[in-house]
Amino acid sequence: LDATSGELLWSVQTADPSKPYTITGAPRVVHDLVVIGNGGADLGVRGYFSAYHAETGELAWRFYTVPGSKEGPHESPALEAAAKSWPRESMWETGLGGTAWDSIAYDPELDLLYVGTGNSSVYDRAKRSPGGGDNLYLASILALRPRSGELVWYYQTTPGEHWDYTATQNMILTDLEWQGSKRKVLLQAPKNGFFYVLDRATGELLSAEKYVHVSWASLVDLATGRPVERPEADWSKEARFVSPAPMGGHNWQPMSFSPETGLVYIPAIESMYPYRADEGFTFRPGSWNTGEDFTRLHEDMENRAAVRFLPCGLTRLVAWDPIAGEKAWEVPHDSGVPGGTLATAGGLVFQGSGLGRFSAFDAASGALRWSTEIGIDVMAPPITYQIDGIQYVAVLAGTGGSLGNHNSVFDHTNTGRLLAFKLDGTAAMPTVEKRRPRRVSMPRPTASPDLIARGRKVYAENCFTCHGMGANASGLYPDLRTSTPETHAEWDAIVRGGIRSHRGMPSFAETVGPEDALAVQA
Repeated sequence: LDATSGELLWSVQTADPSKPYTITGAPRVVHDLVVIGNGGADLGVRGYFSAYHAETGELAWRFYTVPGSKEGPHESPALEAAAKSWPRESMWETGLGGTAWDSIAYDPELDLLYVGTGNSSVYDRAKRSPGGGDNLYLASILALRPRSGELVWYYQTTPGEHWDYTATQNMILTDLEWQGSKRKVLLQAPKNGFFYVLDRATGELLSAEKYVHVSWASLVDLATGRPVERPEADWSKEARFVSPAPMGGHNWQPMSFSPETGLVYIPAIESMYPYRADEGFTFRPGSWNTGEDFTRLHEDMENRAAVRFLPCGLTRLVAWDPIAGEKAWEVPHDSGVPGGTLATAGGLVFQGSGLGRFSAFDAASGALRWSTEIGIDVMAPPITYQIDGIQYVAVLAGTGGSLGNHNSVFDHTNTGRLLAFKLDGTAAMPTVEKRRPRRVSMPRPTASPDLIARGRKVYAENCFTCHGMGANASGLYPDLRTSTPETHAEWDAIVRGGIRSHRGMPSFAETVGPEDALAVQA
């Protein structure tokens, strides 16, 4: 768009609309190029990111993060090398994953572009990659020449990725005094629970320490750069509880860095998850393709035997010392959803919480300096800016998406708002209304146990990721147990006909047949 007039200058389709790609990360502008990635690995796609000429929208280059086949032809020398880390029997039909769905950073001095890549498709590596293999470039940090897309170096945080441990979390580029000399470093706290310090010129691993509880690996060997996996975390043959959960020790909410304190402020999550392999798994294009047995998982959640192990964990504001490789301090939050952080030159760290508060903490000690009740939960990072000598701090309030749905229970409205604060601000906070309680409005069905069992399976495979599992429905999306008689009367038209697409409920006609829809209703 033309910034002055709002006129559309060009538009380009960056992903094949016939495949279940998504776009969640913001584009980055480097030189005269616009770089953007995409998502969708959980649904079964091949990861890549693209660079377009800023003036015309013409494609300059595209970097695929995983090979398209064992033999090729491969799009780049980097993929020729990656193909050696995949067995011939890999599930090529799934696309293999590796989507670059968020973090991209640029160092103008080194002229290096850094891209974090995502999880596997499918998660279960025994099915995805029979016989093993590192599976490059899943869960990796890639350093490229931005003008050509040539790979300079890479570091894989989780070789043979098996738990949805993306390395797409935001990367901080800074300089640190490291063992007596100044090093240009890249800092990242990816999902897998280790905090990494890398030399951003060479990719050399300098430090990797646990910033949350981690059970999948005992440590990262600095000599080899590889994690030492614990056999108890392999869930391909039997169910295992593993930490962190798929949402990770740190998700998309940005962390921040203060050059004054030398600390990194992480919106961290302590969590555990019951991974269980689906022995009869078959790839279904466009559906949730992780290789997990969601039917059994759903049953576990419903009987609440594993509630304390649910992804909903304790969130924390963690101040991490990257040089010492340890926590300087932390503030626990009684909420399943953390907000992004902002560190300021005034010695403060701002963060919103999943409890409807917005707060400022002392950047050196973690002491609470200021807090206000805003009523609406916060996931987004704050920003700060100055106009006419007055400093403002603004934050988007509201919770959504996978993380918000799986880790929140809403008893209030979730109207998205933009809130801006300044010293001595006088505006009144918007009123937040409580949700009206909803109850089950239909009598118990007289359907056969077989039909209900079938419905449970179809629901687990298609519906639970939004609508929740039994008593764990968040309320962010409709709790289907409380559907009205009117909704039940239009059930097939909603589920398969798409009459509520305008409200975010698409048609599932391609994956849910008429009998399956009735089974879910039962």
